[in-house]
Amino acid sequence: MSVAAPKPPPKAVPGAAPVAAAGSPPARPAVAAVGPQVRKLSKGELLFKEGEMSRAMYFVKSGMIRIFKKKGDSDIEIDTVRSGSVLGELAFLDGNPRSASGEALTDCELMEISGPTFQAVLGNIPDWLKILLKTVVGRLRTASTRIRQLEQASTAYTSERDGKRSAQYIYLPPTDVLKILTSILLVGTRNGTKTAAGIEIRVGLLTRYANQIMGVPVAKIATTLDVLAQVGLITNSKMGDQDEKSVLKDADFLEQAITYLNEEYLLEPSKRHDVTLRGLVIMECIAKNLADFKEVDKRTGMTIVNVAGVRARETDPAGKEPFRMEEFPELVKLGYCTQLIMKNGDEAFTQIKPEEFKLALRLQQLVIAIHKTNEARR
Repeated sequence: MSVAAPKPPPKAVPGAAPVAAAGSPPARPAVAAVGPQVRKLSKGELLFKEGEMSRAMYFVKSGMIRIFKKKGDSDIEIDTVRSGSVLGELAFLDGNPRSASGEALTDCELMEISGPTFQAVLGNIPDWLKILLKTVVGRLRTASTRIRQLEQASTAYTSERDGKRSAQYIYLPPTDVLKILTSILLVGTRNGTKTAAGIEIRVGLLTRYANQIMGVPVAKIATTLDVLAQVGLITNSKMGDQDEKSVLKDADFLEQAITYLNEEYLLEPSKRHDVTLRGLVIMECIAKNLADFKEVDKRTGMTIVNVAGVRARETDPAGKEPFRMEEFPELVKLGYCTQLIMKNGDEAFTQIKPEEFKLALRLQQLVIAIHKTNEARR
């Protein structure tokens, strides 16, 4: 029985699409290069992450992007890229992993330039220009690496635990916070405009003082403004808009906060007036009901407060109490209240100085808001 000889493969025809061999999957059509694509980011959204491979570079049409690098459990601020600038170009051009991360500091709109788009443009330039471009990118990469090595990390502090010393890093160290708060006070009192709501300040001028003169990264300025807005000290503002204005609601309290934070920073950690979250809840409950207590001790001149009565008022309908009496000594130790005098289950009295107590509460709310921000950064 004779076997038929296999048929030769069909000849290729110039200009025609290639023909797949029998039994092989069909050839994939070439992917056409696409042009630049618009990409939008919300505030806090990550554009790219340190260590990942690059697939695009970006032109910032509006907003700001913070460039940062991880170190331990904190971030080192590298740069802030504003509208009209390009970012992510080094890793994109030399093919190395991202050396830092990029996060939207405000709402942003970017033009994304992908690999196919760039290659389509690159194919039309002469070889000598390609070599020049590669050389420039290599030198920029070397310079960028050296600059990052010289970047100063967030302030480190040492802590004692089980007899061992350890270094920890915080995103908003006291020194940076004090510089930012001082810049706000300076801009507000010297260049601000008084309004019914407070002192109106220009965010662009504030950035110039805190960033260019005080040397604080723009990302930390924006974060601190968010913290101050949380505690009701200022109105929030868009850092990307240099014409944006913010309102400082209480310049006197800001000055008191600067003094307090500076004095606390100079103390040993064990001697600082740090209130726990539970202690802060007690202070907030007392402050909320403080106007209802009119009795004053004639000997001390302090207001007498029934803490048990406050707890009863703040207990929710389900019977959940806001705090326990055994948590109260924390405030006594810090000097915010006198020792608790228990008479019965419904009467437990302490004495406070109302104005000093309310000021202490506001200061502690600010300190804890900063602490929460640092914890979130970890």
